[in-house]
Amino acid sequence: MKKTLVLILISLLSVPGFSQTEDEPGFQLGFQFSPSIGWFKPDSEGLERDGMRVGFNFGLTADFNISKNYAFSTGLGLINTGGKINFQDVKPIGSAGVLTGGRTTADIQLNYIHVPITLKLKTNQIGYMTYFARIGFGLGVNYRAEADEEFKYPGVSETISGSELDYKDEINLLRTSLIIGLGAEYNLSGNTSLVFGASFDNGFNNVLKEDAYEEDANGNGIIGPKDKAFKAIQNQIVLNLGIIF
Repeated sequence: MKKTLVLILISLLSVPGFSQTEDEPGFQLGFQFSPSIGWFKPDSEGLERDGMRVGFNFGLTADFNISKNYAFSTGLGLINTGGKINFQDVKPIGSAGVLTGGRTTADIQLNYIHVPITLKLKTNQIGYMTYFARIGFGLGVNYRAEADEEFKYPGVSETISGSELDYKDEINLLRTSLIIGLGAEYNLSGNTSLVFGASFDNGFNNVLKEDAYEEDANGNGIIGPKDKAFKAIQNQIVLNLGIIF
């Protein structure tokens, strides 16, 4: 994997039109480590958002400077994100057996291999600073999903809980998103700059595969097969921190 990535980057450096000069580099490679806050936005009955999750993103960044003020910006990174949800559920619990109205709360951690494809619009350098906005799309491929769960019925003190449960069967493989961000580059020397800013990564597609129990007339989950799909997109706000060369 590492050898393949190095070969790809070497190939990109040799592409005509992106030859690097001291005054205006055609290609810049960088690294980023970016804290984030993620959450789910439910779009189905019986599913509710129950909080946010702090995560982080890190990886390689690559800017292909089309001109002095425009760049095609991409990279390859790992995303650790997620969120908290609660949903109607039915499980046998201790002496209470199986009741209606039960709910499961899940704190879900999602890990993706992520490729952003964005356009970067930059100002001229002002002192040591260059300001930019960027907009584009992101594609994530899920490689791990875990959750801490707690299930309980109203009025029943007993609960069922589990930690670091495998959630891959409940999560769709792909996550697509719209990326909008603002930031700045602080020039250290030559083509080396510190990069900082913030971006909103707004999910497009449903990330959940979990099914819900149908509700009765009172809005309670009923006993029976799960036959109503949950739907939710996953969003995150990212604090972008990095360095480019």
